[in-house]
Amino acid sequence: MTTAEPLTAEDAALLYAEAPGTQLQIGALCFFEGAPLRDRRGRLRSAALRSHVAARLDGLPRFRQRIAPAVADVAAPMWVDDADFDIARHCKVARLSPPGGPEALRQFLDRLLGRPLDTAHPLWDIHVVEGVDGSGRGGGRRAGGADTVAVIVRAHHVMADGIALHAAATLLLDPEPRPPHPTRHGWSPRPAPGALGLTARALGVRGRRQADLALAVGREVLDPRRAPANARRAARAVAAVRGGLPAPAPSLPITAPVGPHRAFAWDSVPMEGITAVKVACGATVNDVVLAITTGALRRHLEATSSFDPAARRPRALIPIGDPASAADMRNRFSIRSVDLPVDEDDPLERVRAIHSLMHAPDAPARGSVMPHLFSVADVVPPRVLRAVVPPLLAHQPLVNLAVSDIPGSRLPLYLWESRMLGLHPFINVVGNVALIVGVLSYVDDLGIGVTVDRDVVGDPRPLADHLRAAYEELAGLVP
Repeated sequence: MTTAEPLTAEDAALLYAEAPGTQLQIGALCFFEGAPLRDRRGRLRSAALRSHVAARLDGLPRFRQRIAPAVADVAAPMWVDDADFDIARHCKVARLSPPGGPEALRQFLDRLLGRPLDTAHPLWDIHVVEGVDGSGRGGGRRAGGADTVAVIVRAHHVMADGIALHAAATLLLDPEPRPPHPTRHGWSPRPAPGALGLTARALGVRGRRQADLALAVGREVLDPRRAPANARRAARAVAAVRGGLPAPAPSLPITAPVGPHRAFAWDSVPMEGITAVKVACGATVNDVVLAITTGALRRHLEATSSFDPAARRPRALIPIGDPASAADMRNRFSIRSVDLPVDEDDPLERVRAIHSLMHAPDAPARGSVMPHLFSVADVVPPRVLRAVVPPLLAHQPLVNLAVSDIPGSRLPLYLWESRMLGLHPFINVVGNVALIVGVLSYVDDLGIGVTVDRDVVGDPRPLADHLRAAYEELAGLVP
């Protein structure tokens, strides 16, 4: 029996958002103790590492599936098993050219993030990189040890959102050290339908979803029990129209159509300081992260002579993940935006101002984009979306940057007996959002990753330095 699984509307929308020559990738730069990953001769146990990953993929079936397009792009692609799956294609080992270290690792990452994943196979890979000594936690400020190995996990956003991908990556690790041992794994691809059969199924899925959407809208509008709620929503919509569309975001050097070139910088700061500020201001961790980003952005604008305290505040896009996405490996998120108070001189007041904006009673109605709105991918033909969405995103006027905050493990994780020392997320830029700040907590640290289009923003390392300075300024103001 042939098997093909449909992409969700959210997954398909992310696929259609890509401009030619770019790719929506997410992932993380991780650092591990090197010695436990080597054999007696000091060589990385490459074959054993690939075998370990392959065995863990039994719990991650999506990682052995590829995207199969419908004929003439008449419907969204389908997930099918990759009959040519080869773990060696996805788990690679690299050594940095001497002398190695942080600069060589940064250049390796920049090249990798600008390189598209092969759409003919599952859209992920892992690079185990040697020669990174001195590149560990904090981008060199706090090295991971005399022998450190970097592991770069990369996946196309169509596979999952950040929470789901983090959950998948941790399935490759263990909560306590375990010695390496031979692992047996057997997997056979399920046969996929031919091009015509796959297209027929994709069209069938599309038709059913359109019918379900029409029924859902009909029930929502015609059900008398929902009339009061519908009336309230209509009143809010009328008020929003009368209030006019949201003001455009200011014109900033960090906001311009992105091209194919990427650059990445990383750092870590202690969670202790984040928590202290959170408690002192009655805020959340996400509020504090946004305030740190605000302070860093102000420093960046001042350094580039772009800061105008009387100008409109920069606006940040904030994806909000749903923990349920980790259970079924899919994209399941909503989107918020917030104006960052760069004109506020007091760092603690920035935290309070952001908390007030993010948690105002009307904030969800004003700032959320719910996942079901992605149903446009089930209504508008794919060819139209591919032609229209990228240019729209490249010139959207509403946001300047994006900030993503993902909660991670408070306990250390291990690859065999090798402890993970640091974790730094990356999210590839898209449209005209040429700067994305990602943070991911791990044990006692908050790992920071700054991803930019280097042709728009330039070197991201000063921005990472500004983030650290903004953190230290905030943390120094509370006991």
